Amino acid sequence: MASIHFDKDDAMHNPPYIEPELTYYGSYKDDKPKIRLRIATGGSGQSGLLGALADAFINDHVKETGCKPFAVAWIKSDTAGSFNNLASGAADLSITYHPAAEDIAAQQGFTDRSVYAWRDHFMIVGPTCNPAKLDPSSAKNVQDLFSQLFRGAVDKPSAVRFLSRYDKSATNVKEEYIWTTIGQVPWAYPYSELYHRYNAFPFQALEVAAKLEEYTLVDRGTWWGVDKWVREKLTVF
Repeated sequence: MASIHFDKDDAMHNPPYIEPELTYYGSYKDDKPKIRLRIATGGSGQSGLLGALADAFINDHVKETGCKPFAVAWIKSDTAGSFNNLASGAADLSITYHPAAEDIAAQQGFTDRSVYAWRDHFMIVGPTCNPAKLDPSSAKNVQDLFSQLFRGAVDKPSAVRFLSRYDKSATNVKEEYIWTTIGQVPWAYPYSELYHRYNAFPFQALEVAAKLEEYTLVDRGTWWGVDKWVREKLTVF
């Protein structure tokens, strides 16, 4: 997923500038200190987790080392984009969710090391009316639920749709993997009544799934981070 080609020496001397989505200052916002750390990530930024960690890190580091206050910038990007931002020098660190892609980035020399920090969980969610008649009690695993979803789409092609972020994010890679394990590749067709391609970040994609009454795959952090009205329109299966 870290698939760009670049001149490493040039990137180190002339890293591209990307406008931060948000900047965190810890307890020093009034001082507006300079950005000293740029973190590329997607969902953990939208959920507020990155901000909480960044503020705590700034305060603790200033207290423990006596260094000058500094700021941390959130460079908004999905997993694939985060690797590219590391490679180009636009980010100093990334929070990603795909071990195999992280290994490739290390092999390509884009990263010095990777550290396991925490684990998120994926969930299938869909409209409360459940037109595909998903039944978790009869499913042994997630593949069974995707099979039920596929059969529901065959029976009700205009009523059952699955929203894919279709953006090379870790979530997109995960849902495509699950589809292929049941022998389906709906994205291979120029148009699919089942498969709704919606290239967006996690919060926006989940909001659209709620509005359009579509099924989708989402991580738990995003689920609890979106507005309440979104969760009220959807069910976790």
